[in-house]
Amino acid sequence: AFLQGDCVALVASKVIGYGVIAGSALVKLPQILRIRTAGSVDGISHASVLFDFVSTLINVSYFLPLGYPFSTWGENAFLLTQNAILYAMHAHYSGGVGRGFLLEATTCCAVGFLLYRRAVPDIHLPDALCKAVLVRTLGGTRPARRCTVSCEELTGALPMILGIIGRLPQIAQNLRQGHTGELAFITYFMNVLGAIARLFTTLQELDDPITLASCTISLVLNLVVTLQIAMLGGAPKKGAGKAAASREKESGKTD
Repeated sequence: AFLQGDCVALVASKVIGYGVIAGSALVKLPQILRIRTAGSVDGISHASVLFDFVSTLINVSYFLPLGYPFSTWGENAFLLTQNAILYAMHAHYSGGVGRGFLLEATTCCAVGFLLYRRAVPDIHLPDALCKAVLVRTLGGTRPARRCTVSCEELTGALPMILGIIGRLPQIAQNLRQGHTGELAFITYFMNVLGAIARLFTTLQELDDPITLASCTISLVLNLVVTLQIAMLGGAPKKGAGKAAASREKESGKTD
């Protein structure tokens, strides 16, 4: 009976799930060490760091009350700790931890607590918007039956939205500056592997389209940044530009 397909798939899902959790405990460490060694957050978008922190905070707020197996979401607890460290480090190396940072961090934590307690009222969509949303059925389409978004649905959807908002500025900044600054390749590569593994465990153990969509979006965005790091490279070494200019100047004098 143990060798039956469903049983093997479930066991594999559990093993992979706990593997993702174990990996998540160290996934951000290369990025933390790279910033610490460089003493700089050059090329790292504040929006990306902030929304990474908020996304994992809200993810924990979403999953904790649902009672899902820890193997299906536990990495978010470790990522939250590491993203909080990166968030504080970015503030430290880009102007200092002042009142603005403390106010921003406190607001984020307060929002996370309210979502965890499901204390945010349901959002009622305007009638015009509700009627415009069509639900596809076997007989065609019809207006959506429900015109409200519950706090639980909002909590589950926010990390997806924040993930897109947070990654796009980083992707755009990489393209604009022509390099990826102090971004660590190994961190984003591990994020890609983790997202692939989490897709598998979600399909095997959960009937949650919000979590499935979140994993898919995370995979795509992290893959784009990983490819950018591989193709564009990190920040140019300090003085490299001046040295090149000096060589060109000397060459010109020789000619």
